[in-house]
Amino acid sequence: MPLNRLLFIAHRVPYPPDKGERVRAFHEIRALAERYRVTLAAPTRSRQEADAAGAMQEFCEAVITAPAGRIAGLARGAVRLLAGGCVTEGYFYSRHLVRRLAAEARREPFDLVMGYCSSTLPYVLAIPAAARLMDLVDVDSAKWSAYADRARWPRRWLYTREAAGVGRLERQSAERCDAVLLVSDAEADLLRRAVGAAFALRVRGLSNGVDTDTFRPGAVEPADLGPAGVVFTGQMDYRPNVDGVCWFVEEIWPALHREHPAATLTIVGRDPAPAVRRLAASPGVAVTGTVPDVRPYLAGAAAAVCPLRIARGIQNKVLEAMAMALPVVASPEALEGLDVSVGTDLLRAGDPAQWRESLGSLLADEPRRRSIGDAARRRVETDYTWPARLAPLVSLCEQLATREAREAPNPQAFTA
Repeated sequence: MPLNRLLFIAHRVPYPPDKGERVRAFHEIRALAERYRVTLAAPTRSRQEADAAGAMQEFCEAVITAPAGRIAGLARGAVRLLAGGCVTEGYFYSRHLVRRLAAEARREPFDLVMGYCSSTLPYVLAIPAAARLMDLVDVDSAKWSAYADRARWPRRWLYTREAAGVGRLERQSAERCDAVLLVSDAEADLLRRAVGAAFALRVRGLSNGVDTDTFRPGAVEPADLGPAGVVFTGQMDYRPNVDGVCWFVEEIWPALHREHPAATLTIVGRDPAPAVRRLAASPGVAVTGTVPDVRPYLAGAAAAVCPLRIARGIQNKVLEAMAMALPVVASPEALEGLDVSVGTDLLRAGDPAQWRESLGSLLADEPRRRSIGDAARRRVETDYTWPARLAPLVSLCEQLATREAREAPNPQAFTA
C-alpha cells in the first residue's frame, strides 16, 4: 500500500534546527517522514533561507518555497492589521506559494495538510486535503497580550490588536481543522477555554523533546568559563529573552556577583539586541553574539539560568541544558509544561531573593551541582527524547488519514 501524502507548511524553513521555532518543526518532519511522503512548504526571506531548505530534501519527497520579502511582508502585515487581522498573518503570506501548492495538489492530492504556527492557517485552508491539522505550538495571542501589559502607547495599542488578530486565527484553527496541537497541556487548556466545548476535543497537547545524542555530557570540548560560570542561551533579539536576561543582570546579578566574585555570566545567542550588548559592561558579564555551537558553553558552565518573565510553552533551552547534565535555575514561567521534580531535576526561583539563594547555593556546592545535573540528564533520557514525545503525533496522523477516524474521533487514543 503506498504511503499517504502529507503537506507540512511551516512559517519559516525549519533548518538548521538551532532555535526553538525550527527545532520542533524539524523533528516533527523527521518523525512523520518515516510513515508519510512529506512535502515541505515555506516562504523564504533570504537566499540563505532558500538554500537551507535544500537540506530538508533528506527527509522530504519535495520541498517547495517561494520568496516573501521582509519589506513586502511588513506592508502586507500592516494592511491585514488595518483590515482587522494581524501583522503575523500578512507577514508570512505569499500568493506565489499558495499558487504553487494548489498546482501540486491538483497534480496529486494530499491526504493530510499540517500547518506549523498560526500564520500558516490561510495556507492550510486554501489547499484541498482529506484532513487538516494545525500545530500552533503556543497560544501566541497570550504572548502578545503580555507584551501589551508591559508596553506604553502606541506599542500597547499595536500589541493589543495583534493579540486579537492572532487569537482569531487560533480559534479558527480549532473550528476549521480536524485537530490542533499545543506544546503543553497548559497551553492546550488556554485554547480550549477560548473555543468552548464545541471544539475543545480537537485541541491536544504535544510536548517538545530534546536530541539526547547531540546534547549529552562529553559531546564537545568545554568552553573556559571559569569555576563558577553561569550561562544563558537563546535568540538574543527575541523580546522574552531580552526582557528576562536584562532583568536578571539588573536585579539579581550585582548582589550575586558580590557574594561570589569568581562568578561569570555568559549570554550566548545570535543577534543580541542593543540592550543585551550593553550588559557586557556589567562586572563578570560577557555577551558572545552568534556562535556556531552553544554546547561548549553549556559544557563549560557550572549552572544555566532561564529567568524568563514572559514565556509560552516549553523552553528548549531548559531541556538542552538538562540533557548536558547541567543544573538549571529557572523562573516559574519558564517551567510551564515541563514534568520535572523541582529541587531534584532543577531549581525554581521567582523573586530576586530566591534567585540569589538558589543560584548561590549551586555555585557554592559542587556535589549538589553534580547531583542535580545527573538527575536532569536521567529525566530527559527517560521522558524527553524526541521519538517518545512525537509518537502521539504519528498516531494522530494515522487516525486522520482514514475517513472513519475523522468522522468518529477518539480523543482517548491520543496522549501527549
